[in-house]
Amino acid sequence: MRLPLLALLLLATGHAAEFKLGLHTFTVPDGLTVELAAGPPLVNRPITMAFGDKGELYVADSSGSNDKVEKQLVDKPHRIVRLVDTDGDGKFDKSTVFADKMMFPEGTMWLDGSLYVSAPPQIWKLTDTDGDGVADKREVWFDGKTLTGCANDLHGPYAGPDGFIYWCKGGFAEQRFKLGDGRDFVSSASHLYRMRPDGTGFEAVITAGMDNPVDIVFTPSGERLLAGTFLQRPANGKRDGIFHAVYGGVWGKEHRSLKGHPRTGPLMPVMTHLGPGATCGLEMARLAGWGEDWRGNLFAANFNLRKITRHILTPDGATFRTTDSDLLVSDQTDFHPTDVIEDERNAGSLLIADTGGWYKICCPTSQLVKPDVLGAIYRVRKTGAPVSPIEAKGVASPPAGLGEITLPTLAKALADSASPLSDRLACLWTLTRMPGEAARATVRSGLTQKDAQVRTAAALSIALWRDKGATDALIPLLADTDLHTRRAVAEALGRIGDKRAVAPLLATDTASDRFLEHSVAYALYEIGDAPSLADAPAGPGKIAREMLAASLTTQPAPAMKPIPVEPAAPGPDAAQLALQRARLEELLAASASGDAERGKKLFLDAKSTCITCHAQGGVGGTYGPDLTKIGAIRTPRDLLEAIIFPSASFVRSYEPVFVKTRANRTLGILKKDAPDEVVISPWPGVDLPFPRAEVLSFQPAATSLMPQGFDGIFTPAQLADLVAFLQAAK
Repeated sequence: MRLPLLALLLLATGHAAEFKLGLHTFTVPDGLTVELAAGPPLVNRPITMAFGDKGELYVADSSGSNDKVEKQLVDKPHRIVRLVDTDGDGKFDKSTVFADKMMFPEGTMWLDGSLYVSAPPQIWKLTDTDGDGVADKREVWFDGKTLTGCANDLHGPYAGPDGFIYWCKGGFAEQRFKLGDGRDFVSSASHLYRMRPDGTGFEAVITAGMDNPVDIVFTPSGERLLAGTFLQRPANGKRDGIFHAVYGGVWGKEHRSLKGHPRTGPLMPVMTHLGPGATCGLEMARLAGWGEDWRGNLFAANFNLRKITRHILTPDGATFRTTDSDLLVSDQTDFHPTDVIEDERNAGSLLIADTGGWYKICCPTSQLVKPDVLGAIYRVRKTGAPVSPIEAKGVASPPAGLGEITLPTLAKALADSASPLSDRLACLWTLTRMPGEAARATVRSGLTQKDAQVRTAAALSIALWRDKGATDALIPLLADTDLHTRRAVAEALGRIGDKRAVAPLLATDTASDRFLEHSVAYALYEIGDAPSLADAPAGPGKIAREMLAASLTTQPAPAMKPIPVEPAAPGPDAAQLALQRARLEELLAASASGDAERGKKLFLDAKSTCITCHAQGGVGGTYGPDLTKIGAIRTPRDLLEAIIFPSASFVRSYEPVFVKTRANRTLGILKKDAPDEVVISPWPGVDLPFPRAEVLSFQPAATSLMPQGFDGIFTPAQLADLVAFLQAAK
């Protein structure tokens, strides 16, 4: 058994516990237990999960297909299963197929009696109208109309406390929509979108040059926290993570798709980096059974790292900072967590979906040796927490004991300063979902409450409705002592668009806070009163003036004409693969004796050429993938295979491609695919530009640009040393 270094340290200091379940040895902090909640054949390869209103669990269950997404769209080989715990012992013991013939399902949400499932390019609304546990009514709730090679066009959907449905768009395919205000919206960037269940109010919340925003959670006051991948180009062990998704912000790496989108300055900061974790599922502990030390914590599923991480949130100016640690770690390389949700039926409990070892699309693993390992659903709960079912309570459910849910009863409960904060926030979000001036006026009363979280939530509710009647009450709060409230107030004033707010916004102390400065500048930009900004000094006023002067809109540059992609070049045949597999096994047997210090010297030696293309801890080249934390996501077998057979698998963004023009055919890494030109790099330090109009096609190559034959250059002992060094890089 090989445990990650942090887990070993925890065990050594007596602060961790081990649980053996099947092939897995799970490590968790003391005070937690791990148990199997459901496994094959009830569910085989769980991807995402959502509870229904009767305690049943709906699970997107993969067929294990790695076919191209176009074929999966035709075949629809996946399913949704409905799990039930019939005896209340905390383990699911009954499974039925709620919906079969599904395209790759990447998100599940239960709302008002229906299950919403993202299956790119669409979000489906599935309803069981006759109560037999099978969806007999299928409706397309949303159609994004794009399907890229990684199928990251859709993630979600997620129910916001404000009554809107949120979802994430990844990839860089162009999508066209009609906004809720009637304007056309065209974008190839990544986005967080939202819309009411009835299909009204569509809008983009944030913009990103990241490949794959995935999961979103909401704080009790309505702040949005989002997890995803490629928040920056890989370097120094950073790539994926979690960020605070404030309205109008732009995140992720610089990318051509961001051109034309309004920005208040540099890309917005990331709250916490998780390296090459393929961070996907995200959850917040809400139920009282967790206790104050755990309630409000974030939990993130890291597909590549074989772990769930814990993030303690602390307010930091107008945003948050996190204290990060491991919650659950498996010693099995094929443990791939894809989702984590709070178990609404059991206090102090999380459910974790391990999808198993099947997935390879856009997530490189060994193509030579990869068993089809099934997954399972595990429960992590506080030791001693009750197992018996409890009453489920959603993020914004009205407080128990309120009686009939009417506007007067909600108004009374909201005004009761002696009632729990969670109850007052739940009342405010219930009011937010109610139309009409009376509900808006009641929400405005929340701006006067002593609790900053209530003031923040009230401001965000007002922003959502663009409540013009709130301007006079909002303006004084631009000087609120709580910077979260101040930022939410700026957002509300910008969305309302009242020019009376310009002078107070210009006078707002942004306290050298990037998030507050962004929201004030974006508010001034949305109000659009350019003459009032003519003499604005450095700061939000100048930023907004420059944004308006550039005539920026939500309309990016005209869409590029797609370049045809030819079928991939053929890879090795079965005989070649057999020879490679035999050679890999032969060298792997000797790799356990490697020395990391000798391997480091070999890596840094210019004669080995490793350092020419790869960086480690900020030192080295950028032509190949960053290797700062490669040991956390690759096994010794994977590492050895990548060295001696580099064409076996390719890392995202470093795939070799042929660019075909009328004059020639060039092999390299695609560095730029822009409206004016295509840039390909055939070797380190060389970039070859081609006018886009001259490029006839792209063709994925089967041969890596990394030199072949290192098993003939290095001795078996040297290969073992190099693998030991890379394995230690965590």
